[in-house]
Amino acid sequence: MLTHQRRDRGSGRKRAAAWICQVVLAAASIGLTAAAAQAAGFNSLYSFQGGSDGQYPHGSLIQSGSMLYGMSPIGGSNGEGTIFQYDTSANAESVLYSFPGFAGDAEVPDFGSLIQSGSSLYGPTAYGGAYGGGTIFQYDTSVNSETILHSFGADNTDGQYPEGSLLQYGSCLYGMCYLGGSSGQGTIFKYDTATNTQTTLYAFTGGNDGGQPGLSLIRSGSVLYGMTAFGGSSGPGVIFKYDTATNMQTVLYTFTGGSDGGEPYGSLVISGSTLYGMSSVGGNSGGGTIFKYDLGTNTYSVVHSFADNGVDGTNPYGSLIVSGSVLYGLTSGGGRYGYGTIFEYDLAEGAGREIVLHSFNESDGAYPMDSLILCGSTLYGLTAQGGTYDDGTIFSFTLPTVPEPGTLAPLALAGGTLCLQRRRRQTGHSFGMTECKTR
Repeated sequence: MLTHQRRDRGSGRKRAAAWICQVVLAAASIGLTAAAAQAAGFNSLYSFQGGSDGQYPHGSLIQSGSMLYGMSPIGGSNGEGTIFQYDTSANAESVLYSFPGFAGDAEVPDFGSLIQSGSSLYGPTAYGGAYGGGTIFQYDTSVNSETILHSFGADNTDGQYPEGSLLQYGSCLYGMCYLGGSSGQGTIFKYDTATNTQTTLYAFTGGNDGGQPGLSLIRSGSVLYGMTAFGGSSGPGVIFKYDTATNMQTVLYTFTGGSDGGEPYGSLVISGSTLYGMSSVGGNSGGGTIFKYDLGTNTYSVVHSFADNGVDGTNPYGSLIVSGSVLYGLTSGGGRYGYGTIFEYDLAEGAGREIVLHSFNESDGAYPMDSLILCGSTLYGLTAQGGTYDDGTIFSFTLPTVPEPGTLAPLALAGGTLCLQRRRRQTGHSFGMTECKTR
């Protein structure tokens, strides 16, 4: 189980192991089993060993050429986390930087991903810095040096414990702190790399405006969009916008924690005039949701409720990515073995359809907690545990090409669950996925 604990995170992520019930479905083969079909595109690239190479990577990756870059919150030569790279051409992982852990320096990069600008990587750490409230740091890959740009927690107006990814726009980096600010419920901030100044743009109150914001922001025009995991009139979070032109925060939707979902920890994505995201709990079965918010009509709707049925994933803590009409994401639990899933949701198929692409089985990874990236036709991501040493993995899933698009071929029947090989064409690729329906 995860041994790294973060302070005051409510009931959400700390349930990441408690609610997981391992489910194994015995499949009777009809020519080819569903498990064999789903494994065809999956590859466990690297198993963290829990020592100097890093441990329990919670976040997501970025890609530059053949290199993938990421962070682990603990491990490394000092036990305070790492920046690592994985060379997809050489199939090799190496640590670029081990956070030192001494007073005043950055430590514990928790969730989210790095961003790259030239030879520099930027990111937040949840702890460390001059005041212990976390940092914004810069790592220069050309000289292999780390610099603290800002230390959070200097006073009660500053945020504390920044999580997730930074958003770059011009010379400014935008992000959110989970706690801190004038009400102690988190902040929206920007850091100007041209002037080396950090500004708190908004402090959440924990009331109707929300509190304890999720991972990251997205931007459209002058407007930032994000979510909080708590607060709002009902308690389990809100969707909000912040207009950088008017410095105004507006709540777009308040979660109730019921069938509409609640406690969203990830980030939003935008496609056209629609925001898409996930909630970690709620929905028809309590396992979280995929939802959309139409900016044109200001309407919210759930497009999928995750169900703990031995096939579907449950409790997503990360964010979606969008490619054409397809959303891709991860769930931290559920699936055939209870260790989480890779899934896709096709927006183009009438009312939409969610399909599990891969169920983690612990040996190939367990409990993915954040988001995927798509490079060409290959998805890359991290699991927080599992793998050879149970300290997390780097994995890939190649979206396969199959003939006969638009057909369904039976693969397996087990315990009243019919598994089908789904063949269809979208966004320039043909896909063959496993879809299971209970009869």
